[in-house]
Amino acid sequence: MDTVKPQVTLWFVAAWFGTALTALIFSVTFSFYLSTAKKVTPVVQDFKLYAALPKTETEITSDIEHSDGRAKIVENFFKSYNAPLSAHSKVFISVADKYNLDWRLLPAISMQESNGGKRVIKNSYNPFGYGIYGDLVVKFPAWEDAIERVGRALREDYLNKGLKNPTQIMAKYTPPSLSKGGAWAKGVSAFMKELR
Repeated sequence: MDTVKPQVTLWFVAAWFGTALTALIFSVTFSFYLSTAKKVTPVVQDFKLYAALPKTETEITSDIEHSDGRAKIVENFFKSYNAPLSAHSKVFISVADKYNLDWRLLPAISMQESNGGKRVIKNSYNPFGYGIYGDLVVKFPAWEDAIERVGRALREDYLNKGLKNPTQIMAKYTPPSLSKGGAWAKGVSAFMKELR
């Protein structure tokens, strides 16, 4: 077995103490340097801190404004078919609310009957096919009048008499569709689903 020479051990101990003492002196000096206060010269900046704020104060209120998205849904629905009735989407909603109708029913019927007002009898403003039997044509002075009149008729002559869904409404609104497998009711129902 080899023995460690006393000179190597002494040299190793001296080196360790020397390194430890040097590290201690460096740490104390660096710590003193970091803890002393230094004078910092401010830098002039070329921007205004609040330049993006509005020039007038906004008043905070507890009133909550809300809007009804149904009119926008109807508008986008008609626009997707390039239908002229897209400009009257708010009228569809107000008439539906006035007569307590499903807000999708009138737009769906107008799509089934006239492709949203694209295929109507000239100057009739009747996108619903309402009261059109052969040469007999019910005409309205404007789209809004047609929406109002047909909305009221659906409430009074159909829903109030127990005809609650497109299949039941079809039996009175367009009886010939019954012999065609209920195509009218299927079309109206499909358009109503599209409006969800």
